[in-house]
Amino acid sequence: MARLALHPIGSALNAAAAAANREAMTPLKQRLLDKREAVHSGWGASYIERVHKKGKLTAWERIERLIDAGSRPLAVGTLVNDGELFGPEQRPAPGAGVVTAWCRIAARWTMVIANDNTVASGSWGPRTPEKIERAQEMALKLRVPVVY
Repeated sequence: MARLALHPIGSALNAAAAAANREAMTPLKQRLLDKREAVHSGWGASYIERVHKKGKLTAWERIERLIDAGSRPLAVGTLVNDGELFGPEQRPAPGAGVVTAWCRIAARWTMVIANDNTVASGSWGPRTPEKIERAQEMALKLRVPVVY
């Protein structure tokens, strides 16, 4: 039988270097959180209010009611279309207008796909089909159900 000798790669991280790395990562982490929050709110509060006036729930509100109590959705492909503008009005399509997330439903991992009705009323835009297809492929490969 072959023997594989394992050797550590790189050098040990000292406390000063670790602190410097944490400090350097703080603004980057905040930037990522801000982008995620912007995608989460779709086209903004006025569109969320419009959805509520119709007596409907946003995609994230529907997901929150669907998942197991105490669990939280783990979004996938959140930054699809980040920074790009589309259509004659040159508007963003946050998250490609669709939410894809791993969720616990009835104590089982599930891929949830929900049209974001705060972004162009949930219509499909650039990269929406690709995002949906990718979510379905992940679920298929992991043999978990999909809730659309």
